[in-house]
Amino acid sequence: MENRRRIITKNISAKISSIVSSLKTNEPLKNHTTYHIGGPADYFVEANNPKEILSIFILSKKERTPLLILGGGSNVLFADRGFQGIVVKLSGDFKNFSFTNEVLSAGGGVITQALVKASADKELSGLECLAGVPGTIGGAIIGNAGSKDEWIGSIVSSVEVINEQAKIERIPKENLEFFYRGSNLKGSIILKADLNLKKSLKNDIFSKVEANILARQKTQPIGSWNAGSIFKNPEGFSAGKLIEDAGLKGLQFGGAKISEKHANFILNFDNAKASDVLELIRIIRAKVKEKFNIDLELEIKIIN
Repeated sequence: MENRRRIITKNISAKISSIVSSLKTNEPLKNHTTYHIGGPADYFVEANNPKEILSIFILSKKERTPLLILGGGSNVLFADRGFQGIVVKLSGDFKNFSFTNEVLSAGGGVITQALVKASADKELSGLECLAGVPGTIGGAIIGNAGSKDEWIGSIVSSVEVINEQAKIERIPKENLEFFYRGSNLKGSIILKADLNLKKSLKNDIFSKVEANILARQKTQPIGSWNAGSIFKNPEGFSAGKLIEDAGLKGLQFGGAKISEKHANFILNFDNAKASDVLELIRIIRAKVKEKFNIDLELEIKIIN
């Protein structure tokens, strides 16, 4: 079986290398996530333009090899055994963005904080809700990221994606659906997005950005290795408060620990394994269900 695996790897590696210039095999995924957890990816590539990523997408279908698009590496937990397939990181053209009056066009691989700052410098408001939120704009749109009261979905005017038919498609605002921590874009590969911003005073924008960052620093374990909120807030409840009231703050398993600052964060504080985090997730769900009869829904993505 191991010999056959090497032959398949060599075969697919050659095909991938004919498409992109950057390919790594058996690349540790812990090096590419905010959790610093995860085994190796069979193939780790950087795609620089829509043609490359479309070709990789078609190849993955033809070879029946799983494909995963990785943004900033936040909000995701990879298994200890890694990912048996192709992991693609958007680079090159996907890191570009530009402004046309009050419209921001950004590649799916642009880091959110770069857009927050650039928009503020242009005296354009709308992205303050992403201040302090890690990751890329593509992932932020798919997960409808934002603050407690504002979300990015409200300013998205269109997205360009690769659909299941291996076609590049532009989806206008009227065909987009955004809801709490989600959208109808799940499973899509976002190549580019247009965002409608509004002219505002630079001082007002930076004040709001600073306030949002300070609020996160005050309530969240900023600076630690984590993947953001583990669970979505059930309607009418705070997941962190439920976990805290279940007496689980500070609970440790292996190298993972439930944050003492915000119980909806599980930290990698001592070379944690994915299995350590998963055990704490299991305990949290069981205890909250037992005490409050509430089923917690995951916000992070667990990739097995």
